[in-house]
Amino acid sequence: MSFLPIALVLIGLSAIGSMIRIVIGPTVWDRLLGVGLVATKITLGVVIVGLSAPDTYIFDLALLLSILGFLATVLLSRFIERRGEL
Repeated sequence: MSFLPIALVLIGLSAIGSMIRIVIGPTVWDRLLGVGLVATKITLGVVIVGLSAPDTYIFDLALLLSILGFLATVLLSRFIERRGEL
């Protein structure tokens, strides 16, 4: 069995664990951490798929996803810190 399916299954299982953290996190900061973790795991999954693909545009997509995940985490944390004031 190759590396790709095993790695994707393990990343998927850990992403499900992060989604559980989003749903049942006792504080809003735990939920925000879960959002960052899910974004990171999706990016990692895209990178692993990109390793087996002959095209390199998949790595550009992974870079875009990581930037969007970072921005979502930062913007949500600032929104929460200011208590909803834009």
